[in-house]
Amino acid sequence: MPSELDALKRLLLLEWDPLGLSDCDGAECHYDPYASRVLEMLAKGADADAVASYLHSVVTTELSLTGDIACDRAIAAKAFAISVNRDRHDAAQIIQK
Repeated sequence: MPSELDALKRLLLLEWDPLGLSDCDGAECHYDPYASRVLEMLAKGADADAVASYLHSVVTTELSLTGDIACDRAIAAKAFAISVNRDRHDAAQIIQK
C-alpha cells in the first residue's frame, strides 16, 4: 500500500494536474512540493476547505492560470479522504485514474 504522501502525489498528478503533465515522461515529481504541503496541512488538522483554498491559490497565484474551484474542492475532498482513511483503505480506491 502506498504511503499517504505517495497517494497524495499520485492524486495531484493524475487528477488535479493543472499543467496537464500527467502524460509527460519525467513529470512524476512536478507536484511533489504541493503534495508535501497538503500532507503537512492535513497533519495539522486542516479541513478539505482549507486544502481546496491552498490548491486554488497555487493554480491562480503561483501558476498564473485560471482556476477551477470545483476541481480544487473535489481534489481536496479526496486528499482529506486519503488522510482520514490512510490506515483502513487502499488509496487507489479513492484516486480515479
